[in-house]
Amino acid sequence: MSYYEGFLNSLRVALVLLVSVFSSALFAQSTLSVKESVQFAVKNSPILQKAKLETRKSLEQIREYKSTGLPQVNASLGFTYNLKLPTQLIPNFFQGKPDELVPVQFGTDLNTTAGAEVNQLLYSQQYWVGIKAIKAVGNFNSTVELKTEEDVAYNVVKLYYQVQTISKQKDLIEANLQQVGGLLKATDLQYQNGLAKKLDVDQLRVNLITLQTQLQNLELNYEQGLQALKFAMSMPQESQLVLSDTLSEVVMPNVDPTYLEASYQNKLDLTLLDQQTTLQQLNADQLRATSWPTLRAFGNYNFQGQGNGFGELGKDQNWFSFSAVGLNVNIPIFDGFYRKSKVEQVKIDMLKIAEDRKQTMQSLQLQHSQAKQQLLSYWNTLNALRENRKVAEEVYNVTQKRYKEGVANVTEVLVAERTMREVQSNFLANLLQYQLAKVDLDYANGKIPQLYK
Repeated sequence: MSYYEGFLNSLRVALVLLVSVFSSALFAQSTLSVKESVQFAVKNSPILQKAKLETRKSLEQIREYKSTGLPQVNASLGFTYNLKLPTQLIPNFFQGKPDELVPVQFGTDLNTTAGAEVNQLLYSQQYWVGIKAIKAVGNFNSTVELKTEEDVAYNVVKLYYQVQTISKQKDLIEANLQQVGGLLKATDLQYQNGLAKKLDVDQLRVNLITLQTQLQNLELNYEQGLQALKFAMSMPQESQLVLSDTLSEVVMPNVDPTYLEASYQNKLDLTLLDQQTTLQQLNADQLRATSWPTLRAFGNYNFQGQGNGFGELGKDQNWFSFSAVGLNVNIPIFDGFYRKSKVEQVKIDMLKIAEDRKQTMQSLQLQHSQAKQQLLSYWNTLNALRENRKVAEEVYNVTQKRYKEGVANVTEVLVAERTMREVQSNFLANLLQYQLAKVDLDYANGKIPQLYK
């Protein structure tokens, strides 16, 4: 091998390693618990990021509104070239003929002004109420952000447990496949030696194909579930995600009564409605405040230059200064009942919010009641199914042993296996529903953010 060929081979190896490292970094595998999945979603969710930006925007809106109460300073600079001076008619006092009007032109060809003006709001009831209102808007947007975070976490947790249930179903089918496969292999060997029937072999093979089909469908469902979970987490679909938490089969011997109690003080749905009521009240106060007088102070200082040529503008004696200070008071008197109509509209909006809060409370009570009843129902069912699963697995093991000993036929084995699989599947389905009922109960009580932060 020449030096050139050796160099090319080394270069190819280096490129392959570089591509491999880059691909591994790009599609790195993430092993996440349910809490870590929620944290990932909270960090990357575009919906939540928009809510955070809205909160930041509120801070800038507060600064914007406060700025109207600070001194407003403006500078001005103007230049005018009069192509033709305006003409005015005035009494002819110059010749003692006041009844006669004569045309006269006043001014210079060139005029320039420069100055500065300061305005300061001294008193405005509307301004001070507006400060409270804009801060209330900021608090409202912060609560919307927390509510968005709660909903993102709620969706991720539910999808996480659903995917984990499919994973456990796959494990059960794979275990059953291994048992049936071993039984088929042993039965086929017995058939070849004349100790078993071909019908037994065919029945086991049909059962094996059925289990393989179920496993393939579960694998597809698992991938679909992972895709939905990654979408809810705002994780790229090409990323490799492994779920570390599993559904716990530990069923509480007794459900804690305090856990089942309703607790709505942390529920952000009600907080948002209460804050909307506050905003509407401040809106009404701000409208009423428009009937109060407004007081402003102003001051200005200016320079003016005049002349018929640019040379004259450069002379000090052609420049004059003038300034002024004063107060402006604006006193509203009559607005055609505009303010009264707007306040009445706000009151109607507040009544609508009160009805929304009443309906929301009823919805939360219903959600809590259903989640509690489902939790208790699945708790009872799980305890029964756990015993059924244990018995079905024992029956299957005994039947399989009896078949190997030649005491039972293959039909009994298949019936026992199908019964065991159904009981196992029912147990997992109820275990998932039990866990989802717990999540729904925590969501109804506003506990999701505290549990998964």
